[in-house]
Order: sequence, then C-alpha cells, then structure tokens
Amino acid sequence: MKIKSTLIFVLSILANTSQADNSVLNLPNLGDASSGIVSLPQEHDLGQRFLRSVRSQVISMDDPLLVDYLEHLVYRLSSFSEVEDHRLYIILIKNPLINAFAAPGGVIGVNHGLFLNAESHHEMSAILAHELAHLSQRHFARGIESGKKSGVITIAGLLAGAILASAGEGDAGLAALSLSQGLAQTQQLSYSRTREAEADRIGITTMINADIDPRAMAYIFERLDRLTRYSGDLIPEFLRTHPVTRLRIADAYNQTESLTKKKWPLDLNYQLMRTRAIVLSHDPKEALALFRKNNNSKNPVQAIAHQYGRALALTLTGEIREAEQLISSLRKNAQNNIAYQIAEAKLLAADHNPKAAVKLLEASLNINPGNYPLAMARAELLIQLKRPGEASQTLSELSQSRPDDETVWYHLAEALGLANDISGVHQARAEYFVLNGDFDQAIKQLGYALPLVRQNFQASAKIKQRIEEVWNLKAGSE
Repeated sequence: MKIKSTLIFVLSILANTSQADNSVLNLPNLGDASSGIVSLPQEHDLGQRFLRSVRSQVISMDDPLLVDYLEHLVYRLSSFSEVEDHRLYIILIKNPLINAFAAPGGVIGVNHGLFLNAESHHEMSAILAHELAHLSQRHFARGIESGKKSGVITIAGLLAGAILASAGEGDAGLAALSLSQGLAQTQQLSYSRTREAEADRIGITTMINADIDPRAMAYIFERLDRLTRYSGDLIPEFLRTHPVTRLRIADAYNQTESLTKKKWPLDLNYQLMRTRAIVLSHDPKEALALFRKNNNSKNPVQAIAHQYGRALALTLTGEIREAEQLISSLRKNAQNNIAYQIAEAKLLAADHNPKAAVKLLEASLNINPGNYPLAMARAELLIQLKRPGEASQTLSELSQSRPDDETVWYHLAEALGLANDISGVHQARAEYFVLNGDFDQAIKQLGYALPLVRQNFQASAKIKQRIEEVWNLKAGSE
C-alpha cells in the first residue's frame, strides 16, 4: 500500500505541472533567477525528506558487518572526492537486484545485490565513486538551474522511481521513471546524459586518487551491458537511471589509457563481505552447496572467502563441528579479524554456549571500543542470555554515535521493553518513527512516555522538547 501510495503521489506531482515551483515535493524555496542555484542547506533538507521516504518504503539490510563495510568504503572514497558536504547518509537496501542511487543532501542508497555482482572492491568502488560524483557536482541543483520546472519534475520522478525500484517494484518504478522522462524536453534529457558522463569522469579521478583500479569503471559497465543483452526485459534497476552504452564504456577505457597498468590483488575484506552477502541471499543449504562446489579456487584470497562462506552456512544448518574446524583455521591465521570473531561468537551461541560468545566479543571490544558490528552482536547475545539491561546500555551508546541508524533504535526499543523500561521503549520507538517519516506515530509514542516520567523534571523536559521538535519536522514536511 505504501509503495502504491508513493507512485500515486509521484504521478500527481508530474501531472500538476502548472503549480508553483516551490509546491513540487514541498521544496524549500529553490532559488530564483537572481539566486541561480539551490543552496547546500536546502539540498540537505530535501535529502532528509527523501531519506525518510526511502526508509519507509524499503527493507534495510539488517547486517552490521555489511553496513559497516559499505560505510567505511564510501567515507574513504569521499575523502578523495570533490564532495564539499561530508554529511553522508548511507542506506543498504535488502534487495538482490543491482541498484544504487545518490540523492540531494548526501544520500547514497545501495542494494545488497551490488555485493553479489561486483566481483572486486574496485568494481564496487566504481559505482560508489560515480554516485559521489553526482553529489559533488550537485547535479540536482544544476538540473534545476538549467530548466527549473522541468528539472524538478524530472528529478522528482527519478528519485521516486529509485524508491519504487529499490522496494522491488520494478514495473512501478519504471512507470514513474518513464513518465518523468516523457515530460522532460529533449534538451533536458541530453543534459542528463551529460551529467552521467561527467559523473563517470570525476568518479574515475576519485578512484585514481584513492589508489583503486580506475579501469574497474569500464569493467563493471561491461558486466552490466552483458546483463542487459542477456536479460531480455529484465533490465537491472541500476540501468533504468544509469543507461550504459558502448560509447560510455569506451570513454571509461579512454580516460585510463595513459595510466600504467598494474596487477591489483583481490581485497580479502571485500571478498569476505561479498561471501557474506551471498550466504544471506540464499537458503543456507543452497549456499553451502554453492561454496562446496567452488571449493577449489586457485586464488588464495578467494579460497579463504569460500572457507568463510562454508563456515557461515554450516552454522546456519546446524553442522557445528565442521563449522568449528573452519572458523578455528581462519582465526589461527587472523586472530583479530572482526568478521571471524563474530562468526565464532555466532557458532558458540548456536552450540548453546552464549556466555562464551559474549566473552569473546567483549575481549574484542576491549581492542575495538565502540565497534558497531561487535557491539550489535554482543547486544543480541545479551538479550538471548536474558540480560536486557546490559543490552539496552550497549544499544543506547550506539544510538548516540549512530542517531540516524533505524536498526539501532528498533533493537533498543526491544531491549528496553525486556528490561521493563516502558518510558524508554516509547522514546526509542519515537526515534524509529521519526527516521521513517511517521511523525504522528512518533508524537504518540512520546506522548505515551511523558506521564511515565512525570516525577522526573529533566526527563519530562527532554520529552517535551523532543515533541516540539517532531511537530516542527512534521510542519516542515507538509
């Protein structure tokens, strides 16, 4: 229902082209002939609205290891890019289709299907560097500047199409995209193609600066091109908004022609995460069969990744002893690898020894204080051990360092409920609803919490202030 309502909303926007510019998507005064361009604060405000809409429409990937890897990779690339505003909001979407998008205000969305299809961290980085280039060159603002009303309408359709496509509604997403593009003038479409070429060129420069194989841009485009040719009508969602042409591939190769060729070894961390994504995307028995079939890789990094994949799948299928042998071998050669430590903790929990699992994670947290994947794994085990107070303390600390992480707030509400902190439950739920743009529910939850802390002046004042802030957010979104 939410997806359909979003499509209706988009179509209504596209149909009402005679309305004032500022009414489209309730955009904050997007400049005029004298100001010329959307300001960074305005883009950030629009991006926050879009991000809340995305969260409410799609299923996020609730895997801290994958999320943490993606965030670190994006932030590393951004430090070598031309992005001015480094407030980035990264969302990993649970969807095996290939898709990624950038939206105003530093929003970057990635389907976990990109892990499944990008064969190296160089190829993954190529897509991310391309999206960062869209942000750094402020293509949204420049699109508005070049043709204000048609630009807003076109990009509104593209953004909403990205939401629908990421939600698995390929046909609905394509409909929104097609209608949006149909309303644009030929000049505006050419302008968009120019922006794509510019994002490719600047993305390649970012990769060079970050010491990542710049030819990977052409490699991933070639793979996408092959997918297009052999998939019939099932065109990958990424290609709906980022069409790949032979000229585009040739341009990517031409830009790197003068660079000295070198051999780039596989990155173990990426291969582990790619393997993890494969396991999470399949039935455990199917994943196990897949990795056993590919058990003879001559590449040592690939062999280790497959060993890790078998260990994860065996843990899920309950074949504890064999999984134990594999993880023990992995940890022997890399004792402090966080992915291995979490895998061993999960194995210990599956083997009915969660206390040992918690000790293992706590020892690792002493070395890596505040580490997101380790802390989340510990909190999960503490709940299993009926120690919700400790779990809620860990999750509360994470909510301070990761206030925009809806997964943290969701699990914090669960832990607080088990700890019988009812006021805390309502406040955590309110933050979850705020991140998903459901301000009415957020205000209700805070209203439920208020009488429970009536005797605590500081807590009461804090809740009242937050209610006022959410009312202001709601007013600004209407």
